[in-house]
Amino acid sequence: MSYVPLLKKMDRSDTFLLNSLAQEFKTARPFPHLVMDGMFCDSLLNEALQAFNLDHINNINVFQNQLQSKRSTSTKSVMPAAIQRYFDIVNGAPFLRLLTRLTGITNLLPDPYLYGGGMHEVAGQGHFQVHTDFRYHPQTYLENRLALLTYLNHDWKPEYGGQLELWQNNPPRPVREIVPRFGRSVLMLQSSDSWHGHPQATQAGHVRRTLITYFYTAPKIKTNRSAQNTTYLSSNRQSTMQIAEIFIRNTIPHFVIDTARWVRHRKRKQNFR
Repeated sequence: MSYVPLLKKMDRSDTFLLNSLAQEFKTARPFPHLVMDGMFCDSLLNEALQAFNLDHINNINVFQNQLQSKRSTSTKSVMPAAIQRYFDIVNGAPFLRLLTRLTGITNLLPDPYLYGGGMHEVAGQGHFQVHTDFRYHPQTYLENRLALLTYLNHDWKPEYGGQLELWQNNPPRPVREIVPRFGRSVLMLQSSDSWHGHPQATQAGHVRRTLITYFYTAPKIKTNRSAQNTTYLSSNRQSTMQIAEIFIRNTIPHFVIDTARWVRHRKRKQNFR
C-alpha cells in the first residue's frame, strides 16, 4: 500500500499533474509554496492522530513567551510508532525524489533527528508570530531549503483561529491564509523572504496539531575530484593484477578513467542490440 498517492505518478508517463504542481510551486506568492489536500492517505494520518499525545513524549519543548506559545518534540524525543512511520516516509529516497520533482531542488537531504520539526501542538490561545525559519542546521550546518507541514485537525473551521499566514514584507501584510484542516499539507521554500506564522491565536478549547519536517542541501564547495572516489591501499598480500589496478586508479587522471568507462558502457549497449 502506498501512503503517498503522488508517488505512483512518478512512475507513469503521464506527468500532467506533477508538471502542474511544479508550476504552481514556482509561481506561488508571496514565495514558492504548495498547499495539497490528500497528499497522504487518511489511514496513515488517522493513526498518527490517535498516537498524538505530547504528555506521553519524552523531552518535549515548551515555548511560552510574547512571540510564540506552543509545545513540540525535540531531537531527543521518541516518537510513537504511527507517527514515526510518517516521518520515515517523508525522509525516504522516493519522497525526496518527489520533492525534487515538485520544487526543482536537487540532492535534498533529510534530518532524521527532526531539528525544529516533529510533533507540534498549539492550544489555549496559542500562537506563533510571523517569522522566517533558521537558515542552517545548528549541528550539521546543512542549508535549510524546504519545510513540510501536515495538519491533523478534523473539522477545523476558520473561526477556530490558527490559520497559517504567508506574508510579504514590503509592505508587511498577509498574502495567503491557510486553514489547518486534517490531511492538508503545505510545502514551503525556506529563504530570507519566507515570512509565515499563525499570529491569530487558536480559540480556547481547540488544539492545533501539526507534523513538521525540514529538508536540506549541502553547502556548495569545491572539492578535489580524488576525494570523491574510493582509495585503495597496496600491500604484499595482493595479487599482481590487484596492485596494477590500484596503481592505475591512483595515477591516471580521472577524466581518462571516466572516458574509458563511458566507451566500455557504450560497447556493452551495442552488443545487446
